[in-house]
Amino acid sequence: MKKATLLTCITSLVFLVSGCGSTTAAPIIKSPNYHLGEQDGCATAKGTYSKDSTLFQNDSDYEKGWFAGRRNCNPAFHRK
Repeated sequence: MKKATLLTCITSLVFLVSGCGSTTAAPIIKSPNYHLGEQDGCATAKGTYSKDSTLFQNDSDYEKGWFAGRRNCNPAFHRK
């Protein structure tokens, strides 16, 4: 009987402690090429086409940044 009570207490304690973990995600570090792509995509969204075609084709960070910049700086995207 004591073993069952001890097991129940330990199990309960484990569940209580496991609920105290952090849910904060680690910050995402973006590469310099991502930031360059973001700047070029933003310029494009604002009307001045800007894209380094070689980087766009060969560097996924630049490509992702370019699309993010175009999306985030597009005035039509933020209309209410």
